[in-house]
Order: sequence, then structure tokens, then C-alpha cells
Amino acid sequence: MIASLFKKLSGVFQAVRSDNSTVIQIAGNNSGDIVFKDPIAVKAFDALKAELDKKQIEISEYKQQLQTYLDIISNLSQSKQNNELPAEEVEAALQAIIDSGDVDKAQALLSKLIEENEDTILKQAECYYQRGSLTYLHESQQTLEDFVRATQLNPEHLNAWNMAGHMYKRTGDLDSALQAYRHVLNLAEKTDDGEGKSVSYGNIGIVYQTKGELDKALEYYHKSLEINESQGNKKGIARDYGNMGVVYGKKGKLYEGLEYFQKSLEINESLGNKKGMASDFGNIGLIYQIQDELDKALEYYQKSLEIDESLGNKEGMASDFGNMGVVYRKKGELVKALEYHQKCLEISESLDRKEGISSQYGNMGVIYQIQGKLDKALEYYQKSLEIDESLGRKEGMANQYGNMGNLYINQGNLKQARAYWKKALVLFEQVGAQPQIEQVSRYLAELENTKE
Repeated sequence: MIASLFKKLSGVFQAVRSDNSTVIQIAGNNSGDIVFKDPIAVKAFDALKAELDKKQIEISEYKQQLQTYLDIISNLSQSKQNNELPAEEVEAALQAIIDSGDVDKAQALLSKLIEENEDTILKQAECYYQRGSLTYLHESQQTLEDFVRATQLNPEHLNAWNMAGHMYKRTGDLDSALQAYRHVLNLAEKTDDGEGKSVSYGNIGIVYQTKGELDKALEYYHKSLEINESQGNKKGIARDYGNMGVVYGKKGKLYEGLEYFQKSLEINESLGNKKGMASDFGNIGLIYQIQDELDKALEYYQKSLEIDESLGNKEGMASDFGNMGVVYRKKGELVKALEYHQKCLEISESLDRKEGISSQYGNMGVIYQIQGKLDKALEYYQKSLEIDESLGRKEGMANQYGNMGNLYINQGNLKQARAYWKKALVLFEQVGAQPQIEQVSRYLAELENTKE
């Protein structure tokens, strides 16, 4: 029998029963109710949820992470009740989460459960997945290893595959990310999981976009949009609009890009989705930057940064700092530009975001070239190129070939400049980056009229 106290917290339903136990359920999740008899377990879950709420991550990712937190607390609480884990150690781990969000003790207990369940493969797989989920928001190599181990032990573990895909993407292993997301898609198709299929299509599209295969990315974004529109999933629709806007921007179709970003922003504002709004502001700023409306671009980047800082969204902050650095460079404020690129680089390195690291090496190289530090500029272009080659990131490789061509022009080495611009042109044509195709083609045409 349910007593009088009932709470609904951002899609989480809690009810206190007459025996003082607490029933918790995640809205829209089919995992069923979880009952806690220990008040400290409820408080620990609430603490993890409060930390997650600050991140404003995608709704599908939020639901998955929240359910996993609930399962983790339940696992530890039950292990305490059946004497599988020492009661004092479980209580200390839960209290550390409540006091400071420290999950180290909880991780250690999950490690114990992994060791004790070597003969129970599915349970061991779940413990690996749960241990990885505790550190997912903070990034670590161990997180990826835990997700991968969970999929090895249980190839049907959809959530572990999905999280492994996220980690592969963030650390730059795009082929592995694509493989993981395709596995998620196959599992979602088996159960006719519409939301799972939509998210998978979107994630696959992002990987193709990063690889520079823009038409393929757009194809997958359209597939995701069709499902989200049929289900009335506004947050998913906004995400798809934003992703499609990025592709159109890269193709040089700025009007279409801006139109999709504004559609996305309108939905995210109506939903109060701050992370989505930050992304939209940044993308709109990028369109204005390309159009050389630098003050307007800076205004939108600042709006994005304010939200990302308030959410503690480090990836978003890194992107904002990098974008602002480009604007300051275009304004001729090179010292300030370098400062912002350095901020972006530091965050990207701390998160092991190889794509971000590569971009900042390239941006810093451009500044060093403007300052006449050609050897240092070339060093940074080569650093960027090495990372992009390892990622198979064609757009990044093309950018660095183009930058190196510009540098060789400064040195009067027309033969080398022509060679690098030709390499850049081939890659820009492959990804369909029309503005860059036109620019590099113009450079090469001018060289034809120049005697070496």
C-alpha cells in the first residue's frame, strides 16, 4: 500500500510505502519499479541524479544514464542486504556519493562484484557496464574498457554498445564507433525500438559527418528525423535539425544551415533544453563567422559559452573557446586568439578529444604563420595532419594541406604549394565542401599564371 508521500522529479517517480520503503521508477522505462528499504540508497540516487541534471545531455542518453544509476544503487543495496558486500563498505560508498559525488568507493565495490561473479557472465557484464557508467561523464580510458568488456561478455547488451560508441567517437576511433552504433541499430531493429533506431541513425550520421562523408551523414539524419517526427519526439527533431544544419553549413549552403539551426533553437527554447540551445547558438555564430559578421558571431558564441559554463559542459566550452579564437584572429587580435585556442586545446586534451586537439593545432598554426613564425606554423600543421590522418578525417586533412600550401607560398616554394593545394582539392571534392573547393581552385588557377 502506498502512503501519502509521492514525488515526480524530472521523469522520476518516487513513492514512500507504509513500511517506509521507497519505490522509484524512471518514466518511459520498461525496467519496472525498484524498491529501496534503505533511506541512504534513495539519497545516493538523488545525488547522482542531481549531478546528471547539471549536464543537460540528450534525453535518450539522460534516460539511459539515470536508469543505470538506479540499477547501480540497487545492485549495491541488494549486495549489502544479502551479505555479498560488507554493509559498512556499501554505506561508506553511498555516503561518499551523497557528500561529494565521489564514486571511487562505489567503483571499488563493483570491482569486487566483478571478481566474485566470474562464473555468472551476464551479471559480470552488467557490473562492468555499471562501473563504466559511473565515470562516463568524466571521461577515462578505463570507462571505454569497461563498456567494451561488457559487450564481450554480453553481445546483446545494447546500452553497453551505445556507450562504447560514444567513447570511441570522443577518443577519435571512428571506425570502431561506427561498428558499435551499427550493432545498436541491429539490436533496436530486432525489437522494433523506434527511439533506439532514431538515436542510432543520428549517431551514425555524426560519425560520417566527422569523417567528411556529408551526403551519407545527411542520409542518416533524414532517417532519424522521419522516426522522430512520426513519434512526435520534439527533442529528437531539434537534434536532427541541428545536425542537418551543420552539414549544410559545411557544404556552403549557409541559408539552409541557418534555417535549420533556427528551427532547432525554437524547439529547444520551448523545451528549456539548455544544452541544445548552447549548441544552436554556437552553430548560428559559425554561420555569421563565415559571413564575416564577426561581432554578431562573437555575440552568439558568448551566449553559447555562458550556458555551457553554467552546465559544466566542458566539450561545449572547448568548442566555444575555439570558435571565439577564430573570430579574434579574423579581427587581428592574435594574442587574444591564441589565448582562446590554448584554452580549447587544454580542455580537449583533458577529455582526450582528438578531433578538438587537431583543430586547435591547425588554428594555432595559422596564427603563427601570420606572425611570421613559419617553422612553428608548419610544426603545428603537421601535428594536426597526423591526428586527422589517424582519424580518417578528410575535412581536417584537407584544411591542413591547404594551410601548408599557403605557408609554402609565403616561402616562395610554388611547387610545394601547388602539390599541397592539389591534395587539399581532392579531399574537399570528396566531402563536398563547396566554398573550399572554389577557394583552392582559385589558388591553383592563379598559380598557373605564375612563373616559378
